[in-house]
Amino acid sequence: MHNEVTASPGRKRSEASRQAILEATWEQLNTLGFQGMSIEGVAAQAGVGKATIYRWWASKGVLAVDAFLAAINPTLAFPETPFARRDIEQQLDNLVRVYRGRAGALFGEMIGASQADAEMRAAFYTGYLKPRREAAKAAFRRGIELGQFRSGLDPEALVDSLYGPIIYRMLTGIFPLDAAFVEHTRRVVFDGITP
Repeated sequence: MHNEVTASPGRKRSEASRQAILEATWEQLNTLGFQGMSIEGVAAQAGVGKATIYRWWASKGVLAVDAFLAAINPTLAFPETPFARRDIEQQLDNLVRVYRGRAGALFGEMIGASQADAEMRAAFYTGYLKPRREAAKAAFRRGIELGQFRSGLDPEALVDSLYGPIIYRMLTGIFPLDAAFVEHTRRVVFDGITP
């Protein structure tokens, strides 16, 4: 993961221990939530010492982000076919499924906690937000280059236009993140950019 603290010289990091820590963290997040998760509980469940965890992760927040990313990253990859719109829609559907489930509730809780934890916020940016935005912008650029979307569009603004409303609904929980809303958002964006 990109957010981990590099091990001290002379200490070889155990991949089995790393995996056990991430799995224990993910399990604690799912059962207890971010606030209930503890380094002590993760260490006990993973069969490692707290010092091992702190040697590899700077804080509870950074560890939680890494476990979250390890669990959801495979689900949120962008396909890359000759059909940019279909690729973006497929990734958006996968994202909405994640946001509607337990991982979405955890994401909201952890985003809230990251506002008071600069390291955790940085971990979310480098491990989650930045790669997702770059992949989405690349998919929109590909659509523009292939003539599937109008030329002269700003991929950065397109990402915000498509994903912003989805994230807003997930984070606030005030309005439902239902299929009708997702389809409406998708239609508004794609109808406006298709030649």
